[in-house]
Amino acid sequence: MKIRGFLAGALCLAGIYAFGMVSAADENPSLEQVYINMPEVTVYGQGVGENVTEAWLGKERLELVGSTSFGQSGEPVWYYVLLDVSNSMPEAYFNEIKQSIRNFEGTLRPGDCMALYTFGEQVELRLAEDHAPEDMQAVLDSIDNVDNKTLLFEAVSMAADRAEQVPAEVCKRKVLVVISDGEDFTIGKTVAQEAQENLRRKGIPAYACAIKDTARENINNFGEFARTSGGKLMIFGREEAGTFLDAFAQEMDMADVVEFRAGSNTVSNSMETFAIKTDANQTLTRDVLVARHEEDRIAPTVLYAEKAAPNQVRLEFSEPVRGAGAAGSYMVTRADGDSGRQIVAVTGVSVSTENANEVVLTFAEELKPGAYTIACTNIYDLSMENNVVEGTAGFEVEEPAPAVETEERTLAEKWMAALKKWFWGILALLAGISAAVAAIVIKKRKDSQAEPFEVLEELAEEPSVSVNPSVSLNLDDDDCTRRLFDYPETGLKSYRLELYDLDNPERVYQVNVVDRITLGRGRECMVCIPDNRTLSGCHCEIVLQDGKMILRDLESKNGTFLDESPNRITEAELKSGSVLRMGSARLRIQVRQINE
Repeated sequence: MKIRGFLAGALCLAGIYAFGMVSAADENPSLEQVYINMPEVTVYGQGVGENVTEAWLGKERLELVGSTSFGQSGEPVWYYVLLDVSNSMPEAYFNEIKQSIRNFEGTLRPGDCMALYTFGEQVELRLAEDHAPEDMQAVLDSIDNVDNKTLLFEAVSMAADRAEQVPAEVCKRKVLVVISDGEDFTIGKTVAQEAQENLRRKGIPAYACAIKDTARENINNFGEFARTSGGKLMIFGREEAGTFLDAFAQEMDMADVVEFRAGSNTVSNSMETFAIKTDANQTLTRDVLVARHEEDRIAPTVLYAEKAAPNQVRLEFSEPVRGAGAAGSYMVTRADGDSGRQIVAVTGVSVSTENANEVVLTFAEELKPGAYTIACTNIYDLSMENNVVEGTAGFEVEEPAPAVETEERTLAEKWMAALKKWFWGILALLAGISAAVAAIVIKKRKDSQAEPFEVLEELAEEPSVSVNPSVSLNLDDDDCTRRLFDYPETGLKSYRLELYDLDNPERVYQVNVVDRITLGRGRECMVCIPDNRTLSGCHCEIVLQDGKMILRDLESKNGTFLDESPNRITEAELKSGSVLRMGSARLRIQVRQINE
């Protein structure tokens, strides 16, 4: 027993020594394999565990999840051993190599598997991954190196194709171990470049085990092939032929396993560059095929909503989303004890520069006290499944606190306050005068260019105009930014008009056209501009007719004009981008179709 143990230890040390000799050139950090199953990215390599400072997949920076040694990860390895059986392999090596393969199987851990291929004039799978241990001896005894050809690269591609079929939940790390003198006399079969591309797309490394007694050119080409795939070159002589694989499994256990996570499970189904940067400022890269992904069953939600300014609300999503930058993606309502809930129109959305998941909603006016609810539509996560944002978010706007009486100030404090008041008052007066002068100059310029309009002191008596009864909306008397929504239960199909006030960029009117809308100064109009007395009560209307937007003047006092034409219109087709002029009001029209 002692002698047997001594011999086993000597063999192991010899294997480690032999492997150390041939691998000394690979002590630098290296990437063996990058396994992609979006959003998870698993990296196997040497010297990359504790040294990674950042990682990228294409243009996306990955989040570092953690790292460990492969031996501690509990993952298995499936080995695909490819043995050259051509007669160019010296007989003195061949029998010892078979003994090394037999010993190698005995070093595997529970969960590891090994398959055996031979290649010469043809490629044969001699032992499948699930073979019985006792089958190894019989198969190796039946193998001779008598073939005249060497289908080396054909064997590499066939083994890689088989390895890729192993599910990720069974094994993610698959390795080819190719034992040969490096010669390939194949004509019309898989050549080196094709086999190399096959390994690259599948992300499987090949370790080249080359005999020392062969042409140096063969060894160099064989080694370059292995390094390109993520493997290494192992050169062994006659004296190491029976032990060169003894330490290979232990070397595999010494690899680092580093896990990263991408922002979504989206795949490109194309080759992308994976890159990591170490703390020694080294950059390691590998081209990988991004085609596998895990199913995303989690829908995004709104984490919180809070008042950020008198007319702004900040909210954050649970994950990156798309479609959050459109004002029409939000429906905000406020509870009103008398009339149920009132819609509060969103006029703008901005995305935070510090947090891509955070947006700020802007409203036309200050938010009144009350309980608000935000519902999202047409906002999705970045997954392959396009999950829609679920649920709603709420926030409260409280009544302003009453003013707090201050203590009686001293005479000196009163004098200082008065001085400060006068100082700022003078500055404010000068600023006001400057602004007034500028306004007068601008007004004169506009007056010199624009035609005079008759100012209507009181609304003229106009015929009653019916309003589309399909959708009703309660608005405050002072809310003249009209915006209608199609509720799902109505089953309506409409077009949304966005009317941008060219003289007041902060004012935007939004309205859905199902049949017709009216515009003017009267409160009965769906687009009401009460502060412009050059408009008639019902100035004009927009009618949806045969899929077209028709603009009609309603016998207004100051007329209706379209774009730069000086001629009043009675009826004209309205298109997206047109400028509607009513009296002195100028509105740019954007038309958007709303799906059912």
